[in-house]
Amino acid sequence: MTRRLSVILIIAGAVVAICVIAPVVLTLWGGPAHAAPDGKKVYEDNCLACHMADGMGVPRMQPPLVGSMWVKGDPQTLAAFVISGGFDSENRLDNRGENTMPMFGALDDPSLAAVLSYVRDQFGDHAGPVTPADVKAARETVGNQ
Repeated sequence: MTRRLSVILIIAGAVVAICVIAPVVLTLWGGPAHAAPDGKKVYEDNCLACHMADGMGVPRMQPPLVGSMWVKGDPQTLAAFVISGGFDSENRLDNRGENTMPMFGALDDPSLAAVLSYVRDQFGDHAGPVTPADVKAARETVGNQ
């Protein structure tokens, strides 16, 4: 009986140690290496200032994402659009005097896929996700700008 109690206490101690130590270790290491980027966070860091939290943009300055054919359309085309800064957004016919979008080719494929998936879900009538493979294919189309 004493031996069984000792084994139970050792196992319980190990479980408690893992539950206490694991979060500390993950915090110190910055989380799991394979953690996918958070699309909402990438949006907040890169897109929110122009397109706003509701995706409606700023009239005559920044275009809305809500209802945009780019957002709802082909995922690779959207990725190419964002990588290239809006396909020469300064000269686009639908520019309507809006500011020129910067190129976002510096974001890695998983981050771009995450933010574009977030945008399509939130502002594109829940359009399907964009994958890192879509972004990679888009980079090959427009070059890594």
